[in-house]
Amino acid sequence: MRTSALVFSILAVFWAIPELSQVRAAGGLMDLTVHDEATGDLVTTRVEIFRTERTDKPMPIRMTVPAGMGVVLDRSVELSLPNGAYTFRMVRGPEYRIVTGNFALEKTSIDDHNVDLPRMIDMRARGWTSGDCYIPSSSHSLPLRMVSEDLHVAAVAGHVDAKPIPNRSPDDPPIIDPMWIREDVKAHDGLAVYGLTDETTPPADAIASQWIAATSQLEDSEIKVAIENPFAWALPIWLSSEKIDGCFLLGDWLRLDRKILSVKDGRETQSLIKGTTQATGQWAEQIYWNMLEAGFRIPPLAGSGDDRSASPVGYNRLYAADPLAGYEYTDDPDEALEARPLTNEKAWWRAVWSGQSVATNGPMMRPTLDGEIPGHVFTATAGDALELHPEVHLAVRDQVDYLEVVHNGKVHYKAKLDEFARAGGVITPLVIRESGWVVMRVVTLFDDHYRFATSAPWYFEFDGQPRITTEAVMFFQDWQTEHEERLKKLPPGELARHIPFVKAARTFWNDRLAKSR
Repeated sequence: MRTSALVFSILAVFWAIPELSQVRAAGGLMDLTVHDEATGDLVTTRVEIFRTERTDKPMPIRMTVPAGMGVVLDRSVELSLPNGAYTFRMVRGPEYRIVTGNFALEKTSIDDHNVDLPRMIDMRARGWTSGDCYIPSSSHSLPLRMVSEDLHVAAVAGHVDAKPIPNRSPDDPPIIDPMWIREDVKAHDGLAVYGLTDETTPPADAIASQWIAATSQLEDSEIKVAIENPFAWALPIWLSSEKIDGCFLLGDWLRLDRKILSVKDGRETQSLIKGTTQATGQWAEQIYWNMLEAGFRIPPLAGSGDDRSASPVGYNRLYAADPLAGYEYTDDPDEALEARPLTNEKAWWRAVWSGQSVATNGPMMRPTLDGEIPGHVFTATAGDALELHPEVHLAVRDQVDYLEVVHNGKVHYKAKLDEFARAGGVITPLVIRESGWVVMRVVTLFDDHYRFATSAPWYFEFDGQPRITTEAVMFFQDWQTEHEERLKKLPPGELARHIPFVKAARTFWNDRLAKSR
């Protein structure tokens, strides 16, 4: 049996962000150009420019494409700004280091400045391809915004004709390879449904449970139903349908433009301190773990969400990988053997729905368990003991609070990075004797909201039986009871539409409680 190791590759740490020397232009215009530090190629990135005396909100820049926080810097931009001192931040998704700097413009001054943008890791080259699983439609060029965030896959809620890109010829489209965009996502009352056509879309006035029922009757395996709002009051009803294909673990409650301190349109936190910046993110994670404990195998999703926020596309993102790629590592923790990336859009989504993924809004994590990527099911017979070895490669930009290996909702291993380094990168292997699940996660010290990375689960199945706990089932039964009390306040005609689904859910959860332990 090979040595168990949880390997950290800290390629760029939060305190190592370079601070460019001050650029004092000789005039009121400055051309700002960006290159990839390693290749020297021109690159497109997102830039936030601030007045030095006001750093709370980026300035709009004329003849650019808005990118949520800041604008797209399409390889080069001419800055024509009022006289004064400015600071800037360049951010190209989570795989590049953040570059900050400052400059001053004075009357009649003209100058050029080049910035080299350092990449700390190339996840796709190591077999992991990034995507945003839900993006609201917009007239601002999505391909250009994706390139600026080094994002490869996007699922968009419908189509909106894009405005022309300033200063770019139609014969010179933005390029990132691959770029897979789908526009067949439809949102409905906390659900996101993928693959519907105009002909197969249920009526807009149908309740969410009716959407689930209608889509489940369609003979199309490409149609998938995801929970976009994990806090929704109807969550136990939706889960009881057993027709849910995914659940957003990172969504529009985690965003850069403002702090979300409470749950919108759903059940508030029960065990966390309401109003703290970390609470909504932690609450979504607790809800998801209860799904796993209640016997569901629902893969996590990550994306912008249906709230039209000012967060950039791909801030919450999902990395999917091919389980056949091997993922054996050499002595150099940055080099993977046979780590081939997914080669087509269908394969990426197939990996997503199979849980072969990592969700993140910051840390870059490449985990394996006994050489298998997330989503793998280990099978055994009662009386057996599976000894499994976790391994993680990390590239982080923020200061990390801790890394954890969580088994059946309990912490199997927890360490600060320095503690792990002092331990020589070796941890006790997992010894599994019953059905259940494991996730690996990295939590940062970012203050504004819950910034973390988590693997999708690995599963353990003994004698073909899932893990179902009484505590988790009662968690959702209590939730449904509160939901029913709210439904009683509806007019009789509207209440009648919910009653069949409520009754079916009661039966489902009672049956599941009988199977729990």
